[in-house]
Amino acid sequence: MRKRIFISFIALILVFGTLSSLLVASIISTVIPGQVMNRLWAETALVMSRMETSGAEAAFENLISTSRVTHIAPDGTVLFDSTGIEDLDNHTGRKEVQAALNTGEGSAVRYSRTLRANLIYVATLLPDGSVLRLATSESASREMTGSMLPWQIFGTVAILILCLPLAAWLTSLLVKPILEIDLDSPDDSLVYEELMPLVRRIDEQARQNRQQLETLSDRRQELDALLGGMQEGFIAMDEDQRILLINGSACRMLGVDHSWALGKTVPEINRRREMLLLLSELKEKGCAQGMMARGGRSYILSTSTVPHGRGAVLLISDQTEKVEGEEMRKRFTANVSHELRTPLTTIFGYAEMLDKGMVMQEDIPAISGVILKESRRMLSLVEDILRLSRLDEGFPGGAHARVSLADTTSIACESLRPAARELGVTVNYEGEEAFVRGDRTLLGELCSNLIDNAIKYNQPGGSVRVRVEVKDRQAVLTVADTGIGIEPEHQPHIFERFYRTDKSRSKATGGTGLGLSIVKHAAEYHGARISLDSAPGRGTTISVAFPEPDNEGA
Repeated sequence: MRKRIFISFIALILVFGTLSSLLVASIISTVIPGQVMNRLWAETALVMSRMETSGAEAAFENLISTSRVTHIAPDGTVLFDSTGIEDLDNHTGRKEVQAALNTGEGSAVRYSRTLRANLIYVATLLPDGSVLRLATSESASREMTGSMLPWQIFGTVAILILCLPLAAWLTSLLVKPILEIDLDSPDDSLVYEELMPLVRRIDEQARQNRQQLETLSDRRQELDALLGGMQEGFIAMDEDQRILLINGSACRMLGVDHSWALGKTVPEINRRREMLLLLSELKEKGCAQGMMARGGRSYILSTSTVPHGRGAVLLISDQTEKVEGEEMRKRFTANVSHELRTPLTTIFGYAEMLDKGMVMQEDIPAISGVILKESRRMLSLVEDILRLSRLDEGFPGGAHARVSLADTTSIACESLRPAARELGVTVNYEGEEAFVRGDRTLLGELCSNLIDNAIKYNQPGGSVRVRVEVKDRQAVLTVADTGIGIEPEHQPHIFERFYRTDKSRSKATGGTGLGLSIVKHAAEYHGARISLDSAPGRGTTISVAFPEPDNEGA
């Protein structure tokens, strides 16, 4: 604005300077011919005076005038011409001559065919009826005007230079009140009265803008809180699949940085085949769904275009637990079917032989024993499955009482000693009072399963050492055996259902393959942490650490 005002001032000065010069030139071009004509009249009077005193011939011989002097007879014949040109044509038809013959004086500005130039003429009627005419070139006036032109240009430039500081000062003076307007409180600013409507409008618009910004900020915070709290990944993209909005869950799932992802296209941040197929289907149908695996996790992708708008949204849901649970359920169903089929097949086979009378009398007790053993095994398997089912449901109805871990473990050891003696395994227990908050029955199953496992997978003549102690404010149950040990590749899987490191030995010992799985779920129910230390031929040690034991009143 300052620049435009300054330029306007300079342009105004130039216009006025130019107009002034043109006005002066116009005045000069008008005034100078009149002055020249007055000079010619004066010279005419001087020549006439000399003609009266010394006669025409003498007067014309001693002319001192620089003008053209012509003496014309009453009939138009040229009697004398100071140019020295002879045989001039009759001058009766000349405008100034006719005027002099008719009125006594005449003047004209016209082109002279004789001299081939524009001349200023004055003519006077003499007493003898002849006409005295004086003329001078019109170029004299133009020369005078031209001689003044440099001075006019110089004056205009000088005025312009002198007016530059004035124009700058006036510009600053005009702009200063506008620049000093306080946009936060325009009404308090000292501005031109003509600008007050604009200032009030600016103030009103500023208040509206502040309210809109506050509303947008609140909405943005609500949106950020909503998207930030979502477990699902959320991506909003335009019609070119360029990311407009992405939440933290989506960044974590796709392994990208939030600031880097914004503005990129979805294929730029993830070029997996599943994602590209999903986006291709989105373009064709307007919606699409798919699955994607990344980093050991399974994700469901769901995308659709925005109704009545441009772009689309993409939802990413982590379904790893669901997929793993489904796979586990399938494996569990298959394993349960297999585990139940084996004893049922044995029972069915022997029962059919007994029914058909295909068994000798002396073999009936042995077959009955097998049927009884397989029935017990099947019953044990069903009971373990029911226990796991209850644990999967969160063990509803489970107690959270103060339980002595030492007493529970001691009872489990005593109940399993007969079975240990049959296998030639010694069970040793030592411990101190340690209390935990939990379910007594479930804790008993945890202890029994750990000790039973240590007995069954031990060596003949081996031992099982069971200890309860308090370490770092934790009640710790440790069961160590001198058995066959577990290979490193099997250790991460031993707490899975129906997982056996040695299937033939497991069947021989009558195990269901669910004991350690029950231990794992029981530990999770009590918030305990399980640790395993084992090596082939060196035995196995399993420790369960319960948090913050309650030892008051021990």
